[in-house]
Amino acid sequence: MRHGEADTHRYYGRLIHADPPASVLVRENVGLVAAKRLVSAFLVTGLTACGASTFDRDNLAAQGMINERAPVKTRVQIIIQAPAARIWGLLTNIKGWATWQPDISEVAIQAAPAVTVPFTWSTGGMRIHSTIRLFDPDRAVGWTGRAFHIHAIHVWALSPLPDGRVLVETRESMDGWLVDRFYSSRELQDSDRRWLERLKKAAES
Repeated sequence: MRHGEADTHRYYGRLIHADPPASVLVRENVGLVAAKRLVSAFLVTGLTACGASTFDRDNLAAQGMINERAPVKTRVQIIIQAPAARIWGLLTNIKGWATWQPDISEVAIQAAPAVTVPFTWSTGGMRIHSTIRLFDPDRAVGWTGRAFHIHAIHVWALSPLPDGRVLVETRESMDGWLVDRFYSSRELQDSDRRWLERLKKAAES
């Protein structure tokens, strides 16, 4: 056997009897490694995005804005023949929501409504954790909300009209993992329209 061939045999002999190098293990377990990397990337990216999104939602709500890039969103208006102060009172008396909005139940708030005050409420069997982000008396109120992996911004704006009536607009956005797979903008619009209709009935009665 020539010198070069002997060197070659010794090299491959070491490979056969040694533990496989990391590169070989990766190739042999490429499916498992790829899956682990995908999950890790998803978790890191998701957590990072969640933190940034939370910051953005809070600031958007504080400015009376919703997340216009959210997959589920709506904007609905109604004109109410009642003073803005009365409409405002109904909207911000959070404990009393269920008295005029039957879709809502189990409302709990531990302080008078104001910016950063949290409250919880249930609708459609879902418990929602919300925090007030905007509180402009007789003009606008808004909050952020969370239920499982779904995040929402809900803003109400009151604009008095010259004839004594008030234009009430509600804007809402929802985002989160696959939220648009089981809930649509049309369904959200229908829900918010019911809120407005019931608010109008309560304010005008």
